[in-house]
Amino acid sequence: MLKLFIYSLKLGIYSFCLALSIALAYILKYEFSIPLSVQKIMWHNICTLVPIKIITLVLVGEFKGIFSYFRLPDLVKIVSCFSVISFIFLLLKFCAQSSPLPSREIILADLLFSILFILFFRTSLRIINNHETFNKTHQDRPGTINVAIVGTHEAGSNIITELKSKRFYGLMPVGVVDDDSKYYGRTLHEIPVLGPPECLRDYKERYEIEGMVLASHSLPIRRLNELARLAQELNLKLLTVPSFGEFVEGHAFATRLRTLDVEDFLEREPIHLNLDRSTTLIDNRVVAITGAGGSIGRELSRQIAIKHPSQLILMDHSEYNLFKIEQDLLHEGLSCIPILIDVSNARDVESCLQKYHPHFIYHTAAYKHVPLLENQSLIALKNNALGTGILARLASKMEVERFVLISTDKAINPINNMGASKRIAEMLCMALQHQTENRTQFMAVRFGNVLGSAGSVLPIFKEQIARGGPITVTHPQMTRFFMTIPEAVGLILEASSFESVAGKTFVLDMGSPVKILDVAKKMIELNNLRVGTDIEIIFTGIRPGEKLHEDLVYHPDHFDKTINPHIWLTKDSMESLTYARTVDECLQEIEKLSGDEESIRFIRTLIPNFKM
Repeated sequence: MLKLFIYSLKLGIYSFCLALSIALAYILKYEFSIPLSVQKIMWHNICTLVPIKIITLVLVGEFKGIFSYFRLPDLVKIVSCFSVISFIFLLLKFCAQSSPLPSREIILADLLFSILFILFFRTSLRIINNHETFNKTHQDRPGTINVAIVGTHEAGSNIITELKSKRFYGLMPVGVVDDDSKYYGRTLHEIPVLGPPECLRDYKERYEIEGMVLASHSLPIRRLNELARLAQELNLKLLTVPSFGEFVEGHAFATRLRTLDVEDFLEREPIHLNLDRSTTLIDNRVVAITGAGGSIGRELSRQIAIKHPSQLILMDHSEYNLFKIEQDLLHEGLSCIPILIDVSNARDVESCLQKYHPHFIYHTAAYKHVPLLENQSLIALKNNALGTGILARLASKMEVERFVLISTDKAINPINNMGASKRIAEMLCMALQHQTENRTQFMAVRFGNVLGSAGSVLPIFKEQIARGGPITVTHPQMTRFFMTIPEAVGLILEASSFESVAGKTFVLDMGSPVKILDVAKKMIELNNLRVGTDIEIIFTGIRPGEKLHEDLVYHPDHFDKTINPHIWLTKDSMESLTYARTVDECLQEIEKLSGDEESIRFIRTLIPNFKM
């Protein structure tokens, strides 16, 4: 009942504003003395034009939105509707000069007044709402801290507006700093532009500044390091706008502010993606993702879900992880079909594929913890190699269009059980690709460590810092390739959308290798702590199965460029299993293995130099 009343009230106010605009147009036309004969025409036009405009606004959804929020797209919608209606009436007036339609002057004046009155009404509501929200949150959040916004461009403007109107975020902008001197001495939304960021040394006490917000996600690494050191020197909390894959224009910036993290300091060029092909490929198709509850699987599920597949099948053997990604997608208004399953169980996998008939399978399910798997080679083989082989064989049998294996840099010249199991998984897929009856395009995508994934250094270091240290690093010279999760998934999607992927292995450009020791030091500094004084770093030695440095290709010259310079195609001659055994024979042998020593001997039949 209340909703109906509010809806009716909106219609009534709009109708009054639109009627008033027509009347005002006539009043000005006839200089405040409208003849009686014209008054009848005016009321006729009011009764005609107002309903037409109201009906048009209803059709475009004007009255469905929350009126206390008014942004540029809302104004564009209103102006477009009124302009189209006025244009039609002008056209009718031109075609029928003697019609009772209003004159051209009145039509144009009515257009102007209609926009102004509606704009005044909507803007007034926005101002009143902001004022009430400010007063309420000012009382509810006495612990608000003052922050300086770094950047005077659009992102800075949006952040200031959002933070000023919603105090429950606990941040109040009191100053703006920027490297561009042309803005100094001016104001941005009534907030003074103080000068370059370094001037905060002078203004910190005066404005009681306790934090900095970086209103840019594309600052040069050198400048980012300088600002991080400045924040540490002044003991300021450092926040930034979303990183790659998270920024959504028009959304509330304040809800997406985050603390600066190590990935912001990776020295790499921005990765430019063309995801139009993957959107076209996935649209209205059935997509299955294994390991959907893992770090890569979760982000892959999110990015695929927004591309409107007809069905998104999420497969995982972890009940909690599967439930979590399902709830995350539901919260974002996206749908999926969660399937609790073990991919090494052939009968269950076959039943699932027969039920949903996916067009594409993204296989991310794998055990990946290198030291843990070094003592369990049989487990590594059965989960990573056997599970992949079973799934890939069934995908070929059911003529799935594309099968994308998510592999690892550790599969190249593997020295550990995890890398060997993933290498064999690649070999199984390529062997299936070359079978004459196969109709599925099998491909593999290799990349290195992903920042923030489960078991990676970031979560481990964060826990160690939270406990007061020490941070454990295996070796002072150890390096790894790093990439953020959204970057990795975006590149996977683009690579899998290439026109021809059959039998190909793609390598993602991971940038330059990064020292693990440097990552540890940067994380300590980002927590406003000092290395060696507040948090110790100790070296524990290289663990079983680890390399000091990882490779992404066998030889630097053994790859071709693709249309995306960040995605390479390896020239490696992918060993086939057919020279020794069929895929079925290989899978049967793995199933029969009964111990770790026996598993190592089996691996050597496929990778002769393994652990020799």
